[in-house]
Amino acid sequence: MTMHAFVAGELLRDPERRTAGNGNPFVSALLRVDADTIISLTAFDAALAERLAGLKKGAALAVSGRLQARPYTDRDGTLRAGLSVTVTELMVGAAPPQRAERRPRAKAAPAAGAGAGGEPFDDDIAF
Repeated sequence: MTMHAFVAGELLRDPERRTAGNGNPFVSALLRVDADTIISLTAFDAALAERLAGLKKGAALAVSGRLQARPYTDRDGTLRAGLSVTVTELMVGAAPPQRAERRPRAKAAPAAGAGAGGEPFDDDIAF
């Protein structure tokens, strides 16, 4: 079964450049979507493959493409369901924000409508 999907997560390890049996280059990677879901990514398009190959483990990204369910046998010999996406779109997330050092807050300015000495302005306007 094949369907189009949009998934987001982080790279489980650095992407790998590979060559198909027909000699065409491609890039493969593993995307961790959540604690229990890992999706195999494959990028055949040269521009997408280059962008994917330039990312590192832990990079946040979202991909869109053809999703396929494929059975595989794990190391223990158990048959499992695997998911793979042939990437047609790639969106790279921003780096996680750095925590800023805490600085003491500035003293509060006088309230709006107050003069320099804290006195309220006389702003009544006569018409």
